[in-house]
This record gives sequence, C-alpha cells and structure tokens, in this order.
Amino acid sequence: MKTFATLALSFTLLSALSAQSLNPNWKKELNTSLEEFKGCAPNNTGTPTNCTKLQGETLNTVYKVNDFFSPKAGRYMTVNEVAGFLKQNGSWTALGPAYLQETLTQAQQAANENKAVVAIYQNASAVGHVALVLPGALEPSGSWGLNVPNTASFFLPEPGRSFVAKGLSFAFTKIMLKDITFYVRKY
Repeated sequence: MKTFATLALSFTLLSALSAQSLNPNWKKELNTSLEEFKGCAPNNTGTPTNCTKLQGETLNTVYKVNDFFSPKAGRYMTVNEVAGFLKQNGSWTALGPAYLQETLTQAQQAANENKAVVAIYQNASAVGHVALVLPGALEPSGSWGLNVPNTASFFLPEPGRSFVAKGLSFAFTKIMLKDITFYVRKY
C-alpha cells in the first residue's frame, strides 16, 4: 500500500512539474504587444517590419511556451512555418475543425486549464493566419451560429485589425470554418 501511495504521489508531482503555467501578467503584456503591433509601419511590400516577432511571441507571452521561435532561422516562424510545425511536432495534437461546437468547447476548456491552444487557418493556396486561444469563456457568435473561444489575433499586413480578448469569429469569417484547425500543446 505504501508503494502505491508513493507512486501516486510521485506521478502527481511529476504531472505538476510538466504542467503548463500561465504567465500571471499575460493580459497586460499581451495588450502592450498589441499596441506596439498596431503601430507597425508597412514596408514597400505592405508587410509590417519587425512585427512578425510580436505576432509569433504571443504564445510565449501567455503560456510561457516558445515553440514558434526557430533557433535555426533565428526568428519567429511565419504562419506557413507554424502550420507545418504543428502538423509534424509531437508536442502538439490536433483537436479538430472549427465548424464543430465540440472542438470549440474543447479548445476553450484546454486554454482554461493553462494549456496552449491555437487555431490555424490555411487555404488551398497556403495563405494562412494563426489565432491564440486565451483563457476565458465561450461567447455566442451571430455570424458563425456557434459559441466561440476567447482569442487574440495579430494580423499581418493589417495591424489595425488585431485584437486581444475577442471571440474567434472576429479573426475568421464563417466561410473559412472548413479550413481552420485547432491544436493543443501536450504537457
């Protein structure tokens, strides 16, 4: 009996050590990043300069996970690189498509358990966008007809459209639903 209790306690401690912790200042830091991001000036291609860093580091700002930084490239990943990374990396699991209420509910629940969750859109032309699911509550979306998770979204090349703490349907239109997949980080 002592051995079982010792094993159970060890497992609990190990689980706690590997569990994700939330940055206690994430709201303030994410809003500061949002204001800085909204001030990004576009370069001659229309893409804001030096702002991909702010877009990529939101995961680290909230969940203390720096998975979207590429040490090899020495920078944060692009949306297409993030999409490939999520599909191939064993630390992330696909939750499912955004058009299922069950997936939306699971995504919000995981974020509320301090697990990193992202919604990624990628169409057939490989054009994409990533939104970060934040702790909070599901909210009804009139345009989607579903209850959607609380999110942050930093738009390139339109920084003014970016937001923190709004429903996922502010980041993606209903027509995009079939091409949005949620991923949750394993701990």
